[in-house]
Amino acid sequence: MINNKRIEYISLASVLSAIAVIYLHANSCFWQFSTARYWITANLIESVFYFAVPIFFMISGAMLIDYNKRYSLKEYFSKRITKTVIPFIIWSFIGLFIQIYYMHTIKLSSVDLTYIVNGLLNGNLVQVYWFFIPLFCIYLSIPVFASISDDKKKDIFIYVCSLTFILNILIPFIISVFGLKIDYSISIAVGGGSLFYTLVGYLIHKYEIPRKYRLIIYILAVIGFLMHFFGTYYLSMSAGEVVKTYKGYTNVPSILYSVGIFVFIKYGIINIMKFNIINKIVSFLDYYTFAIYLIHWYLLEFILRTFHISNTSIIYRIFAPLIVLVLSVIIIYLLRKIPIIKKILP
Repeated sequence: MINNKRIEYISLASVLSAIAVIYLHANSCFWQFSTARYWITANLIESVFYFAVPIFFMISGAMLIDYNKRYSLKEYFSKRITKTVIPFIIWSFIGLFIQIYYMHTIKLSSVDLTYIVNGLLNGNLVQVYWFFIPLFCIYLSIPVFASISDDKKKDIFIYVCSLTFILNILIPFIISVFGLKIDYSISIAVGGGSLFYTLVGYLIHKYEIPRKYRLIIYILAVIGFLMHFFGTYYLSMSAGEVVKTYKGYTNVPSILYSVGIFVFIKYGIINIMKFNIINKIVSFLDYYTFAIYLIHWYLLEFILRTFHISNTSIIYRIFAPLIVLVLSVIIIYLLRKIPIIKKILP
């Protein structure tokens, strides 16, 4: 029963993360700072759905760190290459082609071998594919953490996460917020960057969190959200441009908020899965989430360009993601009927 519940909440987290990613990319006008009303709603949408990528990394930790109990290291890397690396490379080239010949945002004359290699190594041949690079780094690191014995994982992971949060994240955040004249350079690499979410995701998934601690996590999540939204609003309005002091996935506001959302999915809104219709919808969409990551941006751009819609339109930013979600599922379903295409839309 517990195992089933775990799988259900991971599926729910995956679906919510995919939907959140579409909303974030439909809300790209956030980066076009303005004192107009559209930017205020854009800041709100950005803050609400900011958990998308962190939760995706947490799911990776929850599902993959114990891979060695199911298959070998060779099979582990084989699955990662076929399910993510190859689709990333192929869809990066598809995206490059679309940007040259349909969107006309890249000139063919500027594309050479160096441009392509840099684009693949940095994940920016298609701007929304940046997350693949930290994801691949996570994949390369996971076998190290998987090799730790079960009786030591919890203590070691808590130690690494705590030290990482304090040294790499909290202290630099405090220095930045209060403008302290401190030349701080202390950090640890073992749990740095996106790896922090990977280890936290495993801990949340593997071990039960007592109710009193969950309440504290939820309160911190609200604080993280408020810091992100209001902090970004006031600093940006004052500076006349988007100020990133409270932004960043490995920053305090995002960590507090995203971890709280993941915990809430596991212990709170997972209860909606008891409704058969919701269970069926989530189970159905879960089969499409990664492929949605791959193709949704093209559909958003197609809608904007075909119907000449402003990306600041609140109607577009609220409803286009839902339309894109449905269209993505339909297109993925049809493309998967083609054997060769199915391999690049896992």
